[in-house]
Amino acid sequence: MGCRSGRCHLRKWAADTSDLHGLKHIAGSGNLFRRLVWLCLFLTALGFCIYECYLVFVGFLSFNHVTQVDVLYSTEVEFPAVTVCNINKYRESAFTEDDIKNVGVHLGIIDEDHNLLLPELYTDEFRDFIDSVNWTVVEEDPDYNMTDFTIRTGHQKEDMILSCLWKEEPCEESDLQHKLTHLGNCYSFNLQGENSDEADWKHSYAAGAANGLQLILNMETPEYTPTNDLDGGAMDAGLRIMFHYPTEPPYPKELGFAVAAGDHSFISMRHEKITSLPDPYSECESDGADIITHFDHYSLQACRIECETLVVVAECGCRLPEMPGDDDVCGPADLHECAHPTLVEFITGNLDSAESCECFSPCEVENYPFTLSTSRLRLTYLEALFANTSTNFTAAYIGENIAVVSMYYEALNFETIDMLPEYTVATLLAVLGGNLGLFLGASFLTLAQLGEYCFDEVIGWCICTPKKEDDDKNDGGNKVEPVSTVTAMDAWGAQKL
Repeated sequence: MGCRSGRCHLRKWAADTSDLHGLKHIAGSGNLFRRLVWLCLFLTALGFCIYECYLVFVGFLSFNHVTQVDVLYSTEVEFPAVTVCNINKYRESAFTEDDIKNVGVHLGIIDEDHNLLLPELYTDEFRDFIDSVNWTVVEEDPDYNMTDFTIRTGHQKEDMILSCLWKEEPCEESDLQHKLTHLGNCYSFNLQGENSDEADWKHSYAAGAANGLQLILNMETPEYTPTNDLDGGAMDAGLRIMFHYPTEPPYPKELGFAVAAGDHSFISMRHEKITSLPDPYSECESDGADIITHFDHYSLQACRIECETLVVVAECGCRLPEMPGDDDVCGPADLHECAHPTLVEFITGNLDSAESCECFSPCEVENYPFTLSTSRLRLTYLEALFANTSTNFTAAYIGENIAVVSMYYEALNFETIDMLPEYTVATLLAVLGGNLGLFLGASFLTLAQLGEYCFDEVIGWCICTPKKEDDDKNDGGNKVEPVSTVTAMDAWGAQKL
């Protein structure tokens, strides 16, 4: 319809054409009171509809999410990597004269005159060893290798891990791999490379302790060396254990849990897969390729190790022995006067550069929540068990040093936690359509009718040129009836011809 003769035809369109509920009653031929009542009802419904649609759009643009939790059962479940570390970093008996000369002062073991700072904390053998050395003939090594020192003086696999059983069968030698961390020597079970065949990974085919991993561990507390090394827990005696995905690096110092001597710890695990939505729904990291350069697989601990390495190298020009990369390893002085303090400042967030290296959780995470329970070891039984071995542990030694840890799945299933968008385009259209239908009885076709009317009005105004208006006046001012879009378009085409 065209707006001609200065008069619009909205009322006629509303009464004859529109399917929008209420408009026919407002624009119809009913009495004024009835039409006013319908007008109030229509405006009220329109207000509610606009308000509800506003809330829907706000929710859609807020990128809110909902969480879906499901438990899936399987005939087999991947076993996690298990990393075991001694809380003590250096063994007292492994120190040599060269070690004491090069790192003794920096570790806070001796003073400048080669006297023990706290002699009461060391064994008689170690005190005698320090007193017997002629320090005038022992020279410092400017190229002293801190990596070799850390590995050599750390707890060795054959001494710390007395027994390893996988599904009640002895583990193979390759099942336990050496890994250098902030706690020194650590040993990882089921640690895999990024390109390893998953068929070679460890799997559990049944729940329970008989289908898991059992370790008998020796803490070697007589070997504990009091130092000022900030990575070692000087007041603690025990082991730290961390469960992690087989292709992810361990980070036991911050993310591991502790087990104590004299106990049999039963750890029943669950497998949990968490999938988060990327930006703008969350701040999870979907790729991480631009952050990780020393690891093939992005993970939270890989990012933290990467950031620590970058910060220490930037501040000190060298790296810690356990850090990845090709940069030079710090010497004894740089390591304890620069690298370690810098690392602590970074971890605690007191370093300005800490803000430039933020680590977000990956969008896909596999966790292993667990429940730990313990029972006391029978010391006399274990004493008899070790009596005919090379160790020959006493009951007192077992109570202060030996721990048995059994790790297994409590059920052969895994829990999936998926983050889903609260509103997708489909749900947005569905909710908007529901509101329009509920309050106004409108649909997509109703909106198409309104669009058609607006289109007719625009076309009508375009066709009704001043020249045409003058022709109408010359014809005697005959009343011009509303014209449809089709009629108007035909007239416009004829005029052009």
